[in-house]
Amino acid sequence: MRRRTGIAVAVGLLVTAGGVSTGIASAHENPDDKRSKAVDGSAAAGRGGMVFVQSNDPERNSILAFRRAADGKLTAAGEYPTGGRGGAQKDNPFDPLASQESLVFDRKHQVMIAVNAGSNSVTTFRVRDGKLSHPRTVKSGGDFPVSIAVSGRTVYVLNAGGTTNVTGFRLTHDGLRPLAGSTRKLGITNDAVPLFTDSPPQVGFSPDGRHLLVTTKSNNTIEVFAVAENGMLSAKPVSTASTGDVPFSFVFDQAGHLLVTEAAKSGVTSYKLGKDGTLDVITPSVESGQQVLCWIARAGEFFYGTNPGSSTISLYTVDGKGKVSIGGKDGVIADAGGPEAVAEVAAAAQAAEEDPDAEPAKAPGAGPIDLAATADGSLLYVQNTLAGTIEGFRVGPDGELTLVETENQGLPVFADGSGMEGLVVW
Repeated sequence: MRRRTGIAVAVGLLVTAGGVSTGIASAHENPDDKRSKAVDGSAAAGRGGMVFVQSNDPERNSILAFRRAADGKLTAAGEYPTGGRGGAQKDNPFDPLASQESLVFDRKHQVMIAVNAGSNSVTTFRVRDGKLSHPRTVKSGGDFPVSIAVSGRTVYVLNAGGTTNVTGFRLTHDGLRPLAGSTRKLGITNDAVPLFTDSPPQVGFSPDGRHLLVTTKSNNTIEVFAVAENGMLSAKPVSTASTGDVPFSFVFDQAGHLLVTEAAKSGVTSYKLGKDGTLDVITPSVESGQQVLCWIARAGEFFYGTNPGSSTISLYTVDGKGKVSIGGKDGVIADAGGPEAVAEVAAAAQAAEEDPDAEPAKAPGAGPIDLAATADGSLLYVQNTLAGTIEGFRVGPDGELTLVETENQGLPVFADGSGMEGLVVW
C-alpha cells in the first residue's frame, strides 16, 4: 500500500476519545459559484489568465501576480502590497494560517480580498486586466483573520484568534464597510495568535447564500448560521458534530452537496444541507490512507485534496446523489514537489520507524496546501509552502494530473513558522 508517513510529530496530530487537538489547513473551491476564488468568465478553455499568491510576509504582506499562458506556464507579473502584515500561528509545521480561503476573488465585482493576520485587518483591491489597484484596508473585527466568504455584496471574515468570531462587511465601491451588529462568537477562546491546532479553519457561504458555514478543529463541529437578506446572521448556529475528526476545509458540488475534509484520518464526508441548517451524512469519511488531508478544490467534474503530511494529491468524484468515491492508486493521483520531495517523505518515514521517539528536524516534502483550478477545470495549481513553489497540472479526462509547470520566482520558502498561504486562479 502506498502510504507515506513520518511527520506525526511535526503536524502535532492528536485525536483522543474525549476530544480533538490537531492541525493543518484547508480549501474551498467551486468554479460555478459566484464566490469562488478560481473563476473568471474571461478564462475560457484554451486561453490564458492569472494566478495570484498571498506572500503572507510577517513584515509586509503582499499579493504576487503571475500571468498564465494557455499551456499552464506562469510568468511573474508584479507584486502588490496589502498595507498589512502576514501572520504565523504557533507551532505550525508548514501552514502559517491553518486555513482555507485567506485570499479570494469576487468575479462579479472584480475585487480581490486578502487577510492580514498579523495586523488584524483585511484588504480589498480592484482587479482590472490582471492588475490590482486601489487597496483599501479595514480592521477584521477580531484577532488573527484567516478566511473570507463572499456572497453578493455581503462579506464575512473568520477571526481565529482571541474570542473567535465571524464578522460581516458590506462590499462597496470603496472597499469593505463593517456591518453593524454582525459579529457572532464561535464559543472558542484562543490566544490572540492562536495555536494552529485550535483555530477554526474556514468560513463559507452555501451556493444560494442563505447559510454561512464555519468548521472548527478543536470543537470538531460544523457550524451553520442562517443568513437574512440584509446579510445578518442568526443569533446562534446549528451545530453538527463532524463525522470524522478535525474538520478542516469544505466545498460544494454542482448539486449543492457539501464535502468536508477531515485532517485526523484524511477523510472526506459528504452532507446534505437542510433549509433549517441541519446536516445529514451522505457518505461518511472516505479515507485516502494519506496524511493530514486539509484542502479540497473542484476542477470541472473532479475534486482534489492536498495531503501535506505525504506530499501527495488525492482525487475524488461525486455522483448526482452526493456519494463520494476516491480515485488514483492508494489514494494518490499525483505527487507534490517531484521526486526529491517524495524521497524526503520516504526517508522521514523510515527514520520514524527506526526511532519513534525522535522529533524530525523539519516537516519533509513539498508541503502542498492551498490549491485552485481554472474556470474550465483544465488546469489545477497547487501551492507548496515548504518548497516555495507553485505547481501547475493538466487535468486529464479521467482526472489524472500531468505536471506542466513549476514556478518559484519571488515565492517565499517556509522558514521560522512563516510562509505563503492563499491562492487565486483564473
